[in-house]
Amino acid sequence: MSDSQIPSQNGNADDPSVAQAVQIPLQDFVLPDFPSSSSRLKALTLTSDIKPDEYTTTLSSPAPSIPSTLPKSIESLTLELFSLGYPSPFLTNLSAALPNLSSLVVYSQLLGGISDESYRDAETFFSTAINLRALHLIDVFARPGFYANIGETFSSRAANNGLKFLEVNYNSRHADEDFLNRVPSSEIPTLIGPDLVTCALHISPPPDVTDDSNGPTNLDTEGEPTNKGSKGVMPLNQILSQTLVDALFERKTAPRELMLLNASLYTLSIEQLNTVLGEHRKIHVLVASVRLEPTEEAKKQLLDALALCKDLEQVEVVGNPSLDFFTAMSNPRDAPLTLRKAFPSAGDMEILGAKCPKLSSFKANVLRVITLGSAEWTRNGGSGDWQGGVTQPETLPS
Repeated sequence: MSDSQIPSQNGNADDPSVAQAVQIPLQDFVLPDFPSSSSRLKALTLTSDIKPDEYTTTLSSPAPSIPSTLPKSIESLTLELFSLGYPSPFLTNLSAALPNLSSLVVYSQLLGGISDESYRDAETFFSTAINLRALHLIDVFARPGFYANIGETFSSRAANNGLKFLEVNYNSRHADEDFLNRVPSSEIPTLIGPDLVTCALHISPPPDVTDDSNGPTNLDTEGEPTNKGSKGVMPLNQILSQTLVDALFERKTAPRELMLLNASLYTLSIEQLNTVLGEHRKIHVLVASVRLEPTEEAKKQLLDALALCKDLEQVEVVGNPSLDFFTAMSNPRDAPLTLRKAFPSAGDMEILGAKCPKLSSFKANVLRVITLGSAEWTRNGGSGDWQGGVTQPETLPS
């Protein structure tokens, strides 16, 4: 097979031998033969181009073998848009063919598929990918028990052989009332282990929404704001968060050197946040969804919890409002004062900055709804005066 038959190579266009990455669209599960010039390939992306009305039929066919020419030098694998999974034993064979695989990105699919054979095939992939250190699951769903099973696989590995980088991200789907019910909230924390340096369990706004109310995706054809960004995010209910707190706190599973924590998928009480940060005081970057109350005392408790991490550099607090906060914000006269009580002032930031001398960025918002007001504070290099402030709401909750 000629070099030109493998699309999207990244590298020197005049010298395919130095290509580092390739993306291959698949209309079935047959991988092409790879030329000898791909011997140094580091990253492979497989993207489903399978027609929806042919997907089930394709799955019912035996999985084709993996070509022996697939470069064993590949360290990073991305699997995109395989909505219904893979024919067995496609993933098992792929794992065996990639002995140096250290990073896996899975995007937008039902991992484990729709059949028992596909489910076991996906489980085997993780048990045989023994060098996997980075796992990124983006809009990935699975049948009950799947996340817990692969979590058990990782927990059984010897010290320093587990995951170091974990990302589980879901894009909000406001039109799908059952969306959060399908997120395996009790199983995701089983992926947490002692070797983690980065743990990102993240919820994002819908992908067509920007943080800029005047951004092109938030304007109509006349250039007027549409308030699409006002939809923001909806983290999991606080009653579902204790499994996460336990995984981050208990000796058997708690990461030893956690540097980045994004827990925005789960709503934490201030007490739960305090427990987590008391255990992980070396965190540099923190994003957390926190129960938001309209009181100065709650704000003080939040800032005291953050002050436990002296090395903090960046913080974002995604406020999930309590009923009291929501009620106060619904009154036009009370809304500005409510935000000032809940979000830090310049004086509050001076106190926090003295306790966290590396802190250079602090953001707070209400469910990332860009029209409900926010706080943003910055300073250069963790020193100097804080710049920014609290932005008052453009609209009120209804």
